[in-house]
Amino acid sequence: MKLTYKEWRDGLLVRSPNWLGDLVMTFPALMLLKRLLPEYCALSVICPASLAPVLDALSETVDEIVPVADPHAFPTNKELVPLVHRHFGAGVLFNNSLRDAVVMRRLGVKPLFGAAARGRSILLREPLHFPKRVSGALNPPHQALRCLEVAKRLEIDDWDGVSMPPLHPDFDAARFEEAFGRPFPSGPVLAVAPGAAFGDAKRWDAASFHAVAEHWQKTRGGSVILLGSKKEAPICETCADGLDPALTLDLAGKTSLHALMFILQSAAHCVANDSGIMHLCAACGTSGTAVFGSTDMAATAPLSKQWRVLYRKEPCSPCFKHVCPLGTRACMKAIKVEDVLETLPTA
Repeated sequence: MKLTYKEWRDGLLVRSPNWLGDLVMTFPALMLLKRLLPEYCALSVICPASLAPVLDALSETVDEIVPVADPHAFPTNKELVPLVHRHFGAGVLFNNSLRDAVVMRRLGVKPLFGAAARGRSILLREPLHFPKRVSGALNPPHQALRCLEVAKRLEIDDWDGVSMPPLHPDFDAARFEEAFGRPFPSGPVLAVAPGAAFGDAKRWDAASFHAVAEHWQKTRGGSVILLGSKKEAPICETCADGLDPALTLDLAGKTSLHALMFILQSAAHCVANDSGIMHLCAACGTSGTAVFGSTDMAATAPLSKQWRVLYRKEPCSPCFKHVCPLGTRACMKAIKVEDVLETLPTA
C-alpha cells in the first residue's frame, strides 16, 4: 500500500515488542520505514518504558517515543496524551497483542498492519499469516524478516541484509569512569553475558563462560566485563570468581541501557547466550559468539555477519522451554569451551 504525501498526515505510529532482543530485530524495518516517510512526518513508537533508552539512542530513525509503564496493560490516559488528536497515516504492530491493536484504533489510526494473532485480524489491513512454530525443529524465516514483511505492506525498499540504523548512546568514557569508579579498560575488552531472561534452559554453563574469560585474560592480557540484569548478578558473580581482579569488572545489574550500549560498542568481542544483550551487541557493530540450544537460531540469530552462532542439534532441540524438560540441558552442554575459544579474535 503506497500512501501519498497527503495521506501520511502526521506520520507513522509503531507499537514495539516488549523484549530487548525482539526490539532489536525490528531495527531493519524501522530504518526502512523511516526512509519511506516524507520529511515532515514523524516515526512515533509506543514502547515499554524500560526499552525507551534504546529507541532514544536510535535518534536518526525514531522521532518520538511514547513510553508505557506496564506493557501488558492498556496505557493510561496520561501516557497517551502525546497521541491524542494526532492524525497518523498508518500504524504498524510489531507485537501480537489484540490490546495494542484496539489502542491504535481508539486513537483513530487506520490503516493498521501486523501479523494475524489473537483474534485481531478484523482490525488489520491485510493481516499476515505466519506458520506456527514447530518444537524440535528450526523455524525460518528470521524474526527480523517477519517484521520486514509487515513493513512491506507499506511498500518499503528491500533490506540489503546487512545495514542497521546507528545507535548513539548518551554515554562516554568520562561518564564510565564517573559511574564505575575506574577508567574504561585500555586493552582489548571481552564482554561476557552469561544470563538469559527467558530461563535456565538457554544458558550455557557459568563455568564455561568463566573458562573463556580466563583464557582471554591469560592469552590476550585483556579485560573482561560481565554484563546482565540484577537478577543475573549471581550468575555473573560465579563467572567472575577466580578471574584476575585487575582485569575483571562485574557490572551485572549496575548499567543503564545507555551505559550498556557504550560498553558493547567499545568491546573487542562479546560472548553471550541467545539474549537481549546478544542482539543489542550485534546492533552496536561489535563482533561476537552466541551459544544456542533450546531456542531457534534460524529465527533469532544475531543480525550481524560479525557474529558466530554455535549450535549442535539434539533430537529435542529447539524446545523453547524455560527449563530443560529432560533435566540434562544436552543441547547447551554439546557446545564446548574449545568451540567458543576458536571463535575469539586473536588480535
